Amino acid sequence: MLDMSSVGSMVGMNLGLNKILGILLKQKIKCRISDGELLEYLKAPTYEKDLIQLNEILNEELLLLHEVAEVCILKNMGYGISKNIFKEAYPDTYKAHLEALNIELAEAERQSRLDWIDKRCKDLFTYLSDPYLPSNFKDFIHKLTLRYCNRIKNHS
Repeated sequence: MLDMSSVGSMVGMNLGLNKILGILLKQKIKCRISDGELLEYLKAPTYEKDLIQLNEILNEELLLLHEVAEVCILKNMGYGISKNIFKEAYPDTYKAHLEALNIELAEAERQSRLDWIDKRCKDLFTYLSDPYLPSNFKDFIHKLTLRYCNRIKNHS
């Protein structure tokens, strides 16, 4: 079992939090985030059953990029990161999630990670039947699928 300090060290040193913040800066997202804030966010209970485990996030740069982007987007909206962030910030948490997914997919495209885009597109299609999805976000999901998922089908 990992304690907070060892996980914090892994995030900050081994996975290059500064590199990820640099990627976000290129996407016009400016943010300061501590390892503690990121870990608080990653451990916060969500309104869904998360299928992605902490170690998966820490071992996959694109997932870590996604999570850091969510935190930064929420912070830039004025939210503080707490264990209740998903309840306190809903539906903005969903908006941040979709914006972070766009950033993640753009980076995967830049890295030519078509396998990753395909995997995440499968997730994206399930969002349309998510009871927690605010109806005004469906258009954004359609735009993401048109931009990224149709390209995958054309490469298959």
